[in-house]
Amino acid sequence: MTCTTLDKQALEDILAGATFLGSGGGGPRIVGQMIIDSLVKAGTMPSLVALDDLDDGAYGAMSAFAGSPDDASSDTFDWSPATKAFQALAAWATSAGKPPLSYVMPVELGGGNSFIPLAVAASLSPPIPVADAAGARRAVPSLAETTFAEAEVAISPMVLASPTDEMSVTVSSATVADNVLRAVVGGAQGFGNEAGVAAWMMSGATARASSIAGATTYAQGLGAAIRTAPADGKVGAALGYTGGFLLCRGTIASVVASTSGGFDHTVVEIKADDGTIVRVFSQNENLIAYASTRPSPLCLAPDLLCYITETGTCFSNADAELAPGTRMALIGVPAPAAMRTPYFITQFLQDLTALGYGGPWFPVEAGTHQR
Repeated sequence: MTCTTLDKQALEDILAGATFLGSGGGGPRIVGQMIIDSLVKAGTMPSLVALDDLDDGAYGAMSAFAGSPDDASSDTFDWSPATKAFQALAAWATSAGKPPLSYVMPVELGGGNSFIPLAVAASLSPPIPVADAAGARRAVPSLAETTFAEAEVAISPMVLASPTDEMSVTVSSATVADNVLRAVVGGAQGFGNEAGVAAWMMSGATARASSIAGATTYAQGLGAAIRTAPADGKVGAALGYTGGFLLCRGTIASVVASTSGGFDHTVVEIKADDGTIVRVFSQNENLIAYASTRPSPLCLAPDLLCYITETGTCFSNADAELAPGTRMALIGVPAPAAMRTPYFITQFLQDLTALGYGGPWFPVEAGTHQR
């Protein structure tokens, strides 16, 4: 297969773009930065392979970290549980008579979960490439909110690993898998709010039919567009690349956060420059935003609610920039067509209902950004 080796600049552009596209979730930016620094220091640079370059019969699997993003943002980051989980799934594949796993697949985009697969793939012996695709071109609160789940790709077996524990579970669907995952990961009685995950073993043909192609290079292109934009044009570059809508420019006034069940729940209040108060509600990922000047929401998931500073720093709900006093822009980005199907709308409306929203879904470009 034809692979492209990623250099430091490419990885840093992916980090910026994936953090933005994580819509507040997908892990803290610092996780991706620590992985980049480790890979550069070790000289083990990861590689990408396009879906079209995968053989139909080549097998790979999804690799990720799950749990509370805040718990993942510390001074050091150990991705070995994700490697451990992937190796265990690879061993199961061999025992079941499957071809050796020859690529890794991200489940979503984000400052952490775009880089876990890159780190795992580069640290294997021999290293293998990461497929340039994902189950979601944003970060998602649930495994059921992926194209893998919509296509009913078999998720079993799913392997979970911590630095000290490992377990393999057989589950009938992504929804059941997510319930098991949250029960195991959530809290000190389980895996301590974070775990490496490997699942969704699939062939190249299945990957092409069930994932969003070009997810990582899309993030890389966004990061490069922001980096190369003039100092006063960073927000405009993000808007132009994504076809997004400026929901507000302003200053973060308050952040209220709590953690339970493996999720970070956050309410961010922004004082917009025009005096409007904008509130963003999240469950790991940003899911809905309201403005004080209108009764209906500004933006609803699966469309994205993305943060960027005026100087071009993209950040998530687990990054230091999410703090009172930060000057920033909130951008609503239309989700890709593959994530605006009735299946995804139904899935995300369940999340929105849990946050207290009782209305219908509508796209961000339907004038909702006009206050």
